[in-house]
Amino acid sequence: MRVVAGLVLLVAAALLWPFSGWSWWPVLGGLGVLVLLYLLRLDRLLFGWAPHLAGLVTVVLMAARSDPWAWGLAGGIAVLGVGLARLPDRRVLAAGVALVVVFGVGYGVSHFRTAEEQRAEQARGGAERAANVMALPAELIAGSLANSIAAGDDATACALLGVPARDQFAASVGAPDCASAVRMLAAQVTDPTAYRNVRLPSGAVVKQSATPSLDACRATFPPSVSAPGPRLGRFELRRFDADRYLIAAYAPCR
Repeated sequence: MRVVAGLVLLVAAALLWPFSGWSWWPVLGGLGVLVLLYLLRLDRLLFGWAPHLAGLVTVVLMAARSDPWAWGLAGGIAVLGVGLARLPDRRVLAAGVALVVVFGVGYGVSHFRTAEEQRAEQARGGAERAANVMALPAELIAGSLANSIAAGDDATACALLGVPARDQFAASVGAPDCASAVRMLAAQVTDPTAYRNVRLPSGAVVKQSATPSLDACRATFPPSVSAPGPRLGRFELRRFDADRYLIAAYAPCR
């Protein structure tokens, strides 16, 4: 029985080790438990099961660094090992095969999706960098732009604006380019703290439309300050992904 249990623990540890990132900490933890058991003479109370307890600690630590699909796969292989030891009784063996198939397929699908999501996120980030633009949730665009203008951060402010919108933004204040426009507007901010605290009323952001938009001309600021800086304008948005938008066009407030 102890031999079978030991083999099951070895197989489970060997399977979980790659899923835990090949970390040696679980192995060292198991060895530490084993050494402690022998130093404290507790191995006698376990009647020869001290190595198995250390192995169990190792497997648990590896499982903690893995995901539930890997746990199920390790459990299925453990059941499979018990089933092989109990042949010709094939019922446990069949249960182990079923667990391995179910959790193996689940692990493969889960990690395939994770890899696909990572590649998609990298592609989105690459597209943003290539276009030198920044995509944000629509509700955060006005606040980010106001914060950038208040700080005179022309790099961030211009990255929030798409290429056509940058020219429209600069033209609205008579500046030669977007960076100059940001610096001109920054000089008009009388209270940076209040200006950063921009608030949009209900309906200022329209996302459920063929042409999403943001009307920051309706923005308000703390009641004690009527005009802490220049009005932000109106923005035509373009959906970049599920919940992030780019500024496609800009128009000043009238």
